Amino acid sequence: NRRFAIGLKRVLDLRTRAAGDVAETPATGAASSASAPGLSRSGTGLSDVDYDLTQEDADFIDAFKAEVEDYSATLKRLGLKDHQVRQIGWWGVSDLVGRLLYLLATMLMGAIPQLLFNLPVMLIASKWAVSEQHKALKASKVKVAARDVVMSYKIIYVLTLVPVLYVFYGSLILFYFRLCTTSSVLVLTICPFFAFLGMKASEQGIRAYTDLLPLFKRFLPATREEQDTLPARRKQLQKKLNKAVKKFGPLLGDLYHLKSVDWAKEIGWFTHAAERAANLPQSPSQDPAGPLGQPLAEAACPAPPPGGGGAPPP
Repeated sequence: NRRFAIGLKRVLDLRTRAAGDVAETPATGAASSASAPGLSRSGTGLSDVDYDLTQEDADFIDAFKAEVEDYSATLKRLGLKDHQVRQIGWWGVSDLVGRLLYLLATMLMGAIPQLLFNLPVMLIASKWAVSEQHKALKASKVKVAARDVVMSYKIIYVLTLVPVLYVFYGSLILFYFRLCTTSSVLVLTICPFFAFLGMKASEQGIRAYTDLLPLFKRFLPATREEQDTLPARRKQLQKKLNKAVKKFGPLLGDLYHLKSVDWAKEIGWFTHAAERAANLPQSPSQDPAGPLGQPLAEAACPAPPPGGGGAPPP
């Protein structure tokens, strides 16, 4: 969640600053081998009190970060997700057969709604959006791929084509199948629900497909041995993570101790630093004075030069 992510970033920033201060210290200095010099927590959003990150703390953070990155790389190479590691010990042939049947069922359930409602709209919207992409690239010297144009026009075309598709199907039902008005209204009312069911069935089919790769790899002896070691690695990482939270969590102050966090206070320093770095004037709620102590109105609309010479800016 946000609390954990911001706390983790602050601890890693503290470690980065410690490494930078140690690198700037001369090799003959005693601080380079014992501990990092005093670090102001204000740079990491902790507080205004200095804190010394010891060499033991730095080594713990480096080792834990390396283990987590290696664990994540192993999961990616084996095609696994973290929540699957706890189940991997019970996987066998029956699970593979069950996943294949589940994938087949979801694809069959989602095929008809997808072909009737979603696929035509997707194909037409994608084709028209690509043509708009080419126009935007020819008209602009700044855009590299114009992916924002593609996504924007896809949304516009989908919102336009979906009602047109239902009107088309409604016309077929009324004039070709010659159903009564009540039946036609009921069919058109159920059509969006069928389209939604087709989309959900396709999502479940994609999830089942991603589970097939680690199941197939489990039949290889070398991969099976590596997969069997993952639950123990995950358990060790959980213990180290709990230890890290208990050790570095109190340093985060209110972010760690309070049940309800004031996010304007905890992450407002980032917005303020970004504005200062970009040399942008602060908002009136943050600083009533503009650059050089002038009021914002005077800073935004300076007085015209003596003797006139043009209208003042709006």
